[in-house]
Formats: sequence, structure tokens, C-alpha cells
Amino acid sequence: MDSFADAPAETTARARRAVELAGRLADPLEADGAVTALRQAEELKYLADDLLTAAASRAHDAGLSWQDIGNQLGISRQAAYQRFAVGNPADDERRREDHALLDQVRRLFAAIDSGGLERIGAEFTPRMLAQVPPSTVTALWADAIGSLGPFDRLTAATVRRNGSTRFVHCSLVFADGLLDGRVAVDRSGKVAGLLITDPGFTPPAG
Repeated sequence: MDSFADAPAETTARARRAVELAGRLADPLEADGAVTALRQAEELKYLADDLLTAAASRAHDAGLSWQDIGNQLGISRQAAYQRFAVGNPADDERRREDHALLDQVRRLFAAIDSGGLERIGAEFTPRMLAQVPPSTVTALWADAIGSLGPFDRLTAATVRRNGSTRFVHCSLVFADGLLDGRVAVDRSGKVAGLLITDPGFTPPAG
């Protein structure tokens, strides 16, 4: 039986994350709310696309022709080759950028949870640092822990773009509840905006 046991660590991690998301979406008892479920489903969609690409590449390395792979997927040999062998360089680069951005946001919230003021400040733009000192962020985080219990994990993360600014929207899972996390990262790679609020909250326009 095929497995991801011999796959690269990144592929294995994505496969396990996909299994986790699918389980949460399939089990009503695990549901985290309609808003979070939508983001989880969207994340699962992206993970599935990544895993399909990895599986097609492994199948070709194992000896299947692009015609064989196309037949299995109901597409032509040329379509299989273009999608999995050549790919779209822009899409590949964007996917790598998104994964790196999500790793950055996970590190940010890990620093906030540990109270690492210097680590938090290193992620902020100078303007953000002046307007929202790290000590303020950690104080608000302490209040959240006081209400919702210990922080568990970041999940259901998605990336959006507006010009050169990228926005990460995620769920922050605590022992007794959820919060929404929204992080804006500018062209320099620094955090230019941070919002932690109740799920479903819509910031005012402008």
C-alpha cells in the first residue's frame, strides 16, 4: 500500500495536516464554527493540490508515463506534463512564498505566546512597533489566555494579497475557545498590521 512514509518531510507534514482538517470537517462534534470551517476547507483544497502534484511527481519517478498519469486523472498526456512536470513558475513561486509567510506568522504567534518581546519587535515594521508596542500585544494575549485557557495551535490559515501587502487570516485555538488572527505583512517582509479578535468579526472599511 502506498504511503507518504518515504516522502519528503514537507509533503508528509501536509498530508498529516490534510487528514486532520478532513477529520475536523467531517465530524460535527469537532466543528469550530461556520467561519472557521470555511477557512479549513479552503486550506484543505490547497493542501490537496500540493499533494496531487507531489503524488504525480512520485508516480513519474516510479516509472509511470505522463500518458499513464493523465489517464488516471482523466486529462491528456500534454495536460499532465504541463501541470506536473513543467508547472507554472509563477504559481510555484507564489506557493513557496505562501508557505514561508505562514511559517513566519506561526513564529510570530509562538513569540507572542512565550512573551518574547524582542522576537515580536523584530517582526514589526518601525511604524507598527511605535503604534503597538510588543508589551501591549503580550498583555492582550495574557488576557485572552485568562479567558480561554492555554494557547494550543494556529490553524485554518489562508493568504490574500492586495498589491505588495499580504494578509494572513487564521484561527487561534485555545483550550476553551477560538480567536481570529489577522496579520498584514508588507513588501519588506515585516508585520505592518495585527488584529486578534472574536471569530466572524469584520473590521470597519477603511
